[in-house]
Amino acid sequence: RTLSYWCFSAGHSMSQVAQQAKCIILTSGTLRPLDSFAAELKVGFPVRLENPHVVDGQQVWVGVAKTGPDNVTLNSSYAQRDSIDYRRSLGNSIVNLARVIPNGVLVFFSSYGLMTGCVDTWRDSGILQRIEHHKPVFFEPKQKGGLQHTMNAFYASINDSEHYGAIFFAVCRGKVSEGLDFIDANGRAVIITGIPYPPRMDPKHLTIERCHSSMKHLPLLN
Repeated sequence: RTLSYWCFSAGHSMSQVAQQAKCIILTSGTLRPLDSFAAELKVGFPVRLENPHVVDGQQVWVGVAKTGPDNVTLNSSYAQRDSIDYRRSLGNSIVNLARVIPNGVLVFFSSYGLMTGCVDTWRDSGILQRIEHHKPVFFEPKQKGGLQHTMNAFYASINDSEHYGAIFFAVCRGKVSEGLDFIDANGRAVIITGIPYPPRMDPKHLTIERCHSSMKHLPLLN
């Protein structure tokens, strides 16, 4: 048996810092919503500054594709994501998008296993070759050591006038989705093929839910 100790509240450490420090300054581009962030840290932050986003709302389009070009439902749930029809329809959708979207395109999968399974299906059916006809395809490596080389090749392909950009297959919560900035031409479109929900009855997930629910009623330190 394994006995694990999990800390689900950063407030345990942050409250000790807040009691000892005269001033705490936190800066980041991803702190909103501030109320829930303050609740997680158990610190009220009486002085707050929020700057507007540099991208105007008219410059971004967000939408949901319910079906592919063959009218197959794009449902990436656990019960459907291994379906050959779903994978082919998703691949054909990416083919169409790669044809009309310039520069860099990012495609995120919910896991490495799903990304590998889809790519294998697309390779066997010729869909991957059709995607590569429009853009060179790059894959997020599992090992961190090969990431920088892959990223450099992706950027170089986007800047190559002989190509219509490039496409990068990556994983949600992986190395590419956290901490990298795909500015301007490097990220003209982001396609998310599914949300990596944790198992509903996973003990760690249930403990996190109970922890966050109990924190809603705790007072904040100012």
